[in-house]
Amino acid sequence: MNVLSDNLKRCILFEDMKCEDLSNFLNMSNYTIKKYPKGNVVVIEGSKCEELGILLEGLLEVQTLYPSGKLLTFAQLRPVEIFGEAILFSKVNKFPATIGAIKDSKIMFIKKENLINCLTNCHKFMENFLELLSNKLLILNKKVKMLSLESIRKKIENFLIEEYKKQGSNIIKVFLSRKEMAEHMGIQRPSLSRELNKMRKEGIIEFEKKVIIIKDMGSFSKF
Repeated sequence: MNVLSDNLKRCILFEDMKCEDLSNFLNMSNYTIKKYPKGNVVVIEGSKCEELGILLEGLLEVQTLYPSGKLLTFAQLRPVEIFGEAILFSKVNKFPATIGAIKDSKIMFIKKENLINCLTNCHKFMENFLELLSNKLLILNKKVKMLSLESIRKKIENFLIEEYKKQGSNIIKVFLSRKEMAEHMGIQRPSLSRELNKMRKEGIIEFEKKVIIIKDMGSFSKF
């Protein structure tokens, strides 16, 4: 129980909650903890969402496969990140994407009625839950903006600008592989590599391994 409590204290839902409130939640909640070996599917696109999931250990990937065969990765979920929080309370409570384990993973599932009880009785939990939904909405808006951009060049520029704002430097540390970057932008990996090389030849960027240096941001498109 102590290990579980320590993990949950790092989760946005339980941030700054009193130890007593967290303990009461765990004692009163009908939660389950399940293990998923690497390569296993956690939820299938279109399946009904009846619980909120909190990743305790491992790494998950959220993906959808279009009829054309195009695979789009929406996100990777790391320990103490959450899924199902918005769908759970929707009238159309079906998962819009498939979630799979890309490392051996352990997930805590919490029933809807337990969440409602905690939202009703714990002000801090409700505040954290609303913050979580707001953050997810902002991320979704950024994803929609990325997918709506017309060209590969604009998608790359948008990605670099967002990272520049977050990191506060024109030397961008990239934590995604080229494959993950391409999926994040909704494009093919070879197309991404070609455009990055073009931008380097034009003197706009320089890159090596996990670092991209913006040399000429003035040449970026206006968003």
